[in-house]
Amino acid sequence: MEIYELIQSNYRRLSNAQKKAAHYLLDNIEEVFSSSAAEIAKNADVSEATVYRLAQRLGFSSFREMKQAFGKLIKENYRSVNNLITSTTLTKDDWLKEHFLQEADNILQSAENIRQVEITIAAEATLEAPTVWLGGWRMGLSVTSYFQFILQYMLGKGVMIPQGETAEYAAYIKDDDVVFLTAFPRYDNKVLRLAKIARERGAYVIGLTDSTVSPIKQYANLCLIAKRKSKGFLDSYTAAVSVCNAIVYEISFIGKEQVKRNIEQVEKYYMEFSNSGNSPLHN
Repeated sequence: MEIYELIQSNYRRLSNAQKKAAHYLLDNIEEVFSSSAAEIAKNADVSEATVYRLAQRLGFSSFREMKQAFGKLIKENYRSVNNLITSTTLTKDDWLKEHFLQEADNILQSAENIRQVEITIAAEATLEAPTVWLGGWRMGLSVTSYFQFILQYMLGKGVMIPQGETAEYAAYIKDDDVVFLTAFPRYDNKVLRLAKIARERGAYVIGLTDSTVSPIKQYANLCLIAKRKSKGFLDSYTAAVSVCNAIVYEISFIGKEQVKRNIEQVEKYYMEFSNSGNSPLHN
């Protein structure tokens, strides 16, 4: 029987403290495998003895054996399938509130890991670069497509690299350009290769990723960490978008006049294209 099935089938017989620990285990399955009983107890806000008793209640001979069961689950299942199973094993009446609290916590934890000077460096590099290339697909596209639109709107130099045309676009990256890449699990090999090539061509590479040990770190001039923890089976990118917004804010502050001129131009043509009555097609 899988670990999540053991928890589900024994849940009603657990003490309140053990139920609390069980929820923590399922919400943090990847961290549990590399954590001690004391660390789990502290994070779950229960006693260390509760963690040991939970392992016994689930039928394990030791805490170590329970950890091995989590390790097996991580190894044998695809991550998204894993998350789907564990996130739907137990439900809480207040799950919606916990969802929003987790989103907020991702932002707060990201804020603790990013220094303001790093945001300033990213903003200055983006302002000075002739072209800002953006790459990052799959779920990361929710971040890069948004950021590309904003950069194009305020600076007129955000270029999204299509996933199937990395070679064609990489050939035009210059040594004074900025290359902004998102790298989240599963760490797309194309993103990593693009980061390596951009760095070799002398471009300034900014990586937005989830960990200090992310594989993109070896190629990026600047690495920004955004937490992605979620109560569901899909990772959260709320914090990643928030990091992009912080860069946008800093750009608008440093390059206020330039951004103002650009936005005025865009809004002028927006009105022109929106006003169909004044369109040349109607004259």
